[in-house]
Amino acid sequence: MTEKSSKKIHRISPEAANKDKDTIRVLYVEDAAVIRDTIARLLALSGFEVAYARNGEEGVKMTLEWMPDVVLMDLRMPVMDGFRAINQIKANPKTKDIPVFVVSAWSSKKERTQARLEGADEFFVKPPDLYQLIDAIQKAVAARKGK
Repeated sequence: MTEKSSKKIHRISPEAANKDKDTIRVLYVEDAAVIRDTIARLLALSGFEVAYARNGEEGVKMTLEWMPDVVLMDLRMPVMDGFRAINQIKANPKTKDIPVFVVSAWSSKKERTQARLEGADEFFVKPPDLYQLIDAIQKAVAARKGK
């Protein structure tokens, strides 16, 4: 694992995946290190190129800089929460079409409704079923490329 200290963004990816132009790029925005590292590694081992940010503000900046295929977003984070970050990603013409999936332990009807209103495309409860998450990522990317 390497770190870009100036942006506080970590990238985890198999070397072969980094060289493949068809590799799906996933940005995971999560403040809890154990959860972030575990899910990011599992996604990387599944063949995705993964980067992650520690809060919503970093996530919005990284989305603009890195232009991932999909963003996975926690809701409750310091600096900027996931609701506001989703709103900013979806409000920007450059990033509005990037699918944003919520991955959160906060899963009441209120959180789900607010996440959808901000622009979230999917909602997964922590810990997410990895197979369902991978399937949803692949379907969202295929649908977007089919446009």
